[in-house]
Amino acid sequence: MSHPTLFPFGGCALHGAIHAAAAIPGLTPVVHSTPGCALRAGLAAGGGRYGAPPGLPRIASTNMADKHVVFGGTSRLREEMKNALAVIEGGALVVLTGCPAEMIGDDVGAMVKELTGQGERVVAVQTAGFHGPAHEGYARLLAGLLAHVAPVPTRADRPLVNLFGIAPGLDPGWLSEFETLMRLLEGVGLAANPIFGPEGGLAALDATAGAALSLVLSPWGAAPAEVLAAKHGIPVLVADGLPVGAEAAEALVRRLSDRLGHPLDATAEATLARERAQQGWRFDAVLERLAALSPRRVVVADGSLRAGSLARFLVGTLGWQVKVILTDTPPEGHRAALAEAGVTLAGDGAELARLLSESGADLVLGGSAAAAIAAARGIAAVDLGAASGLEVLGGGLSGRGGAERVFAALLAALEPVPQVAPVPLIRAAAPAVSFAQVAE
Repeated sequence: MSHPTLFPFGGCALHGAIHAAAAIPGLTPVVHSTPGCALRAGLAAGGGRYGAPPGLPRIASTNMADKHVVFGGTSRLREEMKNALAVIEGGALVVLTGCPAEMIGDDVGAMVKELTGQGERVVAVQTAGFHGPAHEGYARLLAGLLAHVAPVPTRADRPLVNLFGIAPGLDPGWLSEFETLMRLLEGVGLAANPIFGPEGGLAALDATAGAALSLVLSPWGAAPAEVLAAKHGIPVLVADGLPVGAEAAEALVRRLSDRLGHPLDATAEATLARERAQQGWRFDAVLERLAALSPRRVVVADGSLRAGSLARFLVGTLGWQVKVILTDTPPEGHRAALAEAGVTLAGDGAELARLLSESGADLVLGGSAAAAIAAARGIAAVDLGAASGLEVLGGGLSGRGGAERVFAALLAALEPVPQVAPVPLIRAAAPAVSFAQVAE
């Protein structure tokens, strides 16, 4: 039996598509839906409920009214697309359809064809909210864009690797994750193609068709990678989530190297050894303190990108028993395997609250929403997320830096605060000679 969604994580598919489109420099999303659809996603991306902040992404919207729902909104879409092209310099448009537009069957393709026939770069993607959660919108947006990409020459000095499965605006610290992965690949003679953020853009989007490989870091990256594999023969490597810790990062780059037939040279081996040594030095300083904490029933409640890899890191380094709850409801094709592995799905905040109450956990690690829900139920929580609208400022979990962040957060949340005895106030005796007398 179906049930209403209460307190959804990240919103609907349209919201996820808007976040992703706004994170590609040079691409302007045109939302073909009612005013509230674009507004809610825009406010969430820019800072939540505090009005229209300066960081509000550039979003055009048709703002469909009742008459458009009754008589069709294609003429309004044509008008909005032409207005958007008149005020942006270069770049491209992507039309994102909301629930009303898809329910009434607006011929969005015909409107897009008018502009593409005039030499404009415009793509339409079906992203109505009823297609699924916000991460589904990210996958649809990227797959829809890649379906129209033609091969272009790419750098020949090192293999180019597409990065799929990190959703801008949805996955905490997404920009930091891209930066860390780019640095890791650069250090072993590979080049990363993130598409999103300051290192991405339309040129990076076009370069995907000429990459040597697509790296899928979460189930949400599978659909975009499959589009490139079918159209351009780009091979796909599926990772087990983010590489948390130096060992996981090394294992990932070695898998990439083997798959690409690109042996690691002495410089790459030295880079990996340096990462291991840096992490080992820091871990030696804190592992004894972490081991002194009593064994715990731990729940990791987070998205598919981070939850599994974070749980493996905790099990491998601390020996804790960890249960995983996914908060992004992965695509149907992945759920059977997840269920066999004992992973539970929470489609919204109400479901997560129930699962945490029934889990018997005394420690929860995850994003800000999961940590807040756990804390409200008296469960110790470690917040590894970022405030809404500030995901670009949050630290990631990839590499040794991510492992260090996890340990620091655990110690801050679990170690008892030392009680310092108050220092008694000692009144100084009056000086025998005043300053004025010395000056004389």
